[in-house]
Amino acid sequence: MYNIDSTPDTSLGDELTVLVLKGKGDSIISRMKDGRVILFNRENVLFNELEPGMTVQAKVSFIAQNYIIVDPVSPPERGEDAIKLGLQMVAETENWENAIIATALLHIIDILEES
Repeated sequence: MYNIDSTPDTSLGDELTVLVLKGKGDSIISRMKDGRVILFNRENVLFNELEPGMTVQAKVSFIAQNYIIVDPVSPPERGEDAIKLGLQMVAETENWENAIIATALLHIIDILEES
């Protein structure tokens, strides 16, 4: 999930804040900053609560070369943190036009939070 606190040296058992994204078809995924796909363990009791646009605390349960599998450890949440995380992801993309817009929106949110 591409997420706010993932690094290429993520290890088994690490806990991450993950943004749930829409995958192909009806699937849900996420992405790490290094491009790897994050898959959610379908056998986890919280799996059916996950929807695109939510954030969830998750523990890394499997690591492969191109993907990792995580287990949600707390109920997913909607709201401001999910929006900010999504904008941060877009701000770091190679599409500079979208990155500028996302960066501007994050700046506006920061200004509004300060007042």
